[in-house]
Amino acid sequence: MVKTAARRTDVIDVPHLPGELRSGPSHRLSRIELFERDEIIRVLARPGVSMKDAAAELGMSRATIYRKIAQYGIRTGQ
Repeated sequence: MVKTAARRTDVIDVPHLPGELRSGPSHRLSRIELFERDEIIRVLARPGVSMKDAAAELGMSRATIYRKIAQYGIRTGQ
């Protein structure tokens, strides 16, 4: 995974790592769930993004984002 991330950029940071490293263990996710999880992680990994900003960009409510974070076991670092 690190080799793949290193091919993408000179400096490896959280956004360059695969989503499964940034979320907790869960059941096997469908392709749609994987995409949704990775998009939530991508948006939340940007510096200074608020839940309100993330909700607007993802087209969902803040309550839904919090529910999805819990559902996918996403660690936000907050």
